[in-house]
Amino acid sequence: MFETAEEPDLMPASKRSAIIGDIGGTHARFAICDIDKLSVKHFAVFETKMFTSLPEAVAHYLEAIPDRPHIAGFSVADPLTGDRIGIENASWRFTSEEVRGACGVEKIHFVNNFEALALCLPFLNAHDRCRINGGEPVDGAPMIVLGTGGEFGSAMLIGPSGRQTPIAGSAGHMAFSATNEREMAILAKVAGEYGYAPIQSVLSGRGLETVHSVLSELEGLPEPSLHAREIIDLALKDDDALARDTLDCFVSIMARVAGDLALLHDARGGVFLGRGITPKIVPLLDSDRFRELFANKGAKSDALASIPVHAILANDAGLRGAAIATSERFPMDGAV
Repeated sequence: MFETAEEPDLMPASKRSAIIGDIGGTHARFAICDIDKLSVKHFAVFETKMFTSLPEAVAHYLEAIPDRPHIAGFSVADPLTGDRIGIENASWRFTSEEVRGACGVEKIHFVNNFEALALCLPFLNAHDRCRINGGEPVDGAPMIVLGTGGEFGSAMLIGPSGRQTPIAGSAGHMAFSATNEREMAILAKVAGEYGYAPIQSVLSGRGLETVHSVLSELEGLPEPSLHAREIIDLALKDDDALARDTLDCFVSIMARVAGDLALLHDARGGVFLGRGITPKIVPLLDSDRFRELFANKGAKSDALASIPVHAILANDAGLRGAAIATSERFPMDGAV
């Protein structure tokens, strides 16, 4: 829902405000942001399946918005390697010019969604995050963000304060490695369907549903038909043993992967868990079980135990990151 019920007056917005979007495989978030102060207004969330493309979605959003900025910026679940942009795990395909036309802006910028999250990390306050592992961040050391929702991804933020650079990868496509019998069954299920078992086939919304299906089969139960949100709700209410086991398995795998990525990037600046599923499962992330599996890396266990880990609670973190990227792309001296 929109934050305001004002009628559009089509008056131009200030020169440093922008149409900002955070576009994932399941949800598209929009807001009008001051790209220097990172203030957000007219925040709205839509399911991507409601529209055929980003130009259609943003045009619909702007119908109820009184502001008309001259700049737009979007974080998208795409590597951004060509002229035609796609959203991973969604059918949307579009060009920069198509979106620029739908926004009616003079300047537009796109950034990978995990790069945007990484840019936002230094600006998260105490209300935006929940600390789930002890230790103090090392100033200037790499920070990483990883997250799961419609897809799984990660990015690193490196460099001294004030001059940090985000670097995104394709962590969701790394191979999933099993460590016990139930995980071997999950691996077999995923590899049998896709010929390969990427991490995001397990650490995502549809991955959670796959885990639930496999554990149900192992228990000799009928094939379940629950969606990821329903599984999470049942598990957190402790109303369903299978749902609870499913979420426990999911969080255990996430903890190991987070520890692996922290080692890979020497993330002594901190590890942050974000995107759509994370805020819903904080009670299981903030647990001795998660901390134990995160740090269980043999000779490096003590080093990992000293790394601060936070869950990102703010649902506008991606938007703020996109605003930062857009502000950097169009600095104040070059504003329209």
